[in-house]
Parts: sequence; C-alpha cells; structure tokens
Amino acid sequence: VASLIVAACGSSTEVTSNGNQTESSSAIAQAAQDPANAGYYIDGILYTLVNGELEQPIEESNVVNKFKLLDFKATGDINKDGTDDVAVVLTNDTGESGTFYYLSIFTSGTPVVENTYNFGDRVVVKDLTFTDGKFQVSYLDRSPDQDITSEPSIEITTIAEMDEENSSFVFSCVDNAGICF
Repeated sequence: VASLIVAACGSSTEVTSNGNQTESSSAIAQAAQDPANAGYYIDGILYTLVNGELEQPIEESNVVNKFKLLDFKATGDINKDGTDDVAVVLTNDTGESGTFYYLSIFTSGTPVVENTYNFGDRVVVKDLTFTDGKFQVSYLDRSPDQDITSEPSIEITTIAEMDEENSSFVFSCVDNAGICF
C-alpha cells in the first residue's frame, strides 16, 4: 500500500479545493496510486489536489494561488522494499512573482513526511526518470547572473535518493555550468 503521512506529530494545515484551511494534529495518510487526487506537503501545509489541480484564493486579494500536476511521472523502487514508488512534477503559480516547480515522491511502505522538493522557478522541465535507484528530473534553468525573465538554457538534473536509514530523501543536482551547489 503506497501512502504519504504528512504530519507525523504536531499540527499541520490542509488547504482544500475550496480554499479552506483546516488544522490537524493527527497523521494524515494519502494514497499515492493516484497523484492527481493526493496531498502534497509543501512548507508545512498540505495541499490536496482534485483531478490534478487546486486553486486557492489568497485572502484579501484578487490573486489565486494555483497548483497543477504536470504530465511527468516516473515509477521505481527508491526505498528498496520491493514495491514501485511514484514521482511526479507539480507546479505552483502564485499569481504574482513566479511559477515554482516541485518534485514529489510517494513511497510504499513507511512513508516519508517531507516528500516535495522545490527545484526551480519558471524552469522548463524536460524529463522525469528513475535510474540507478534514484528519481531524476531534468530541466532548463538560468545561471545566477541571468535575469529571471531570460529564457532558460542551462540543463540541470535534480536527483532524489533515500538516506542510509531509508527515512528521508536526499536531494542534489548536477549541471555542466557549475551552478549547482
């Protein structure tokens, strides 16, 4: 059974498709068989997509915060438990300053709480794969000295792998321009 626990202890906030926020102090599990209808834990808040999307009105503003599941999906056994895990790419268009891209991973067996990683702003995703026990998302980005409005042209690969205890993800990146750190 694939699942995601979004709050192992303490409280969490959930945002639903109608924009309502709810507080919770218990663990919440989400099935990962259908990432289009799953929860994504980003910056301490659980965002639950319905049919691959969520529109969240921002209080006292005409701006709508939009989340969308892209068509990039890969499967592979990242936690080595004999069952495939799922990785997807999610965007968050804040309605103001940017469109942020996330790599999200749903594991089978013991879930990993922090499963969503921001890998860029206004990038161009090329591919999502599972290779050598790791999920890898390839995309085009800009160098730090380029303006954010410049066309992305530097290929970067963000890599997700399990730590030695199989309890959390380790994220890294590689590129040919020396901008990953």
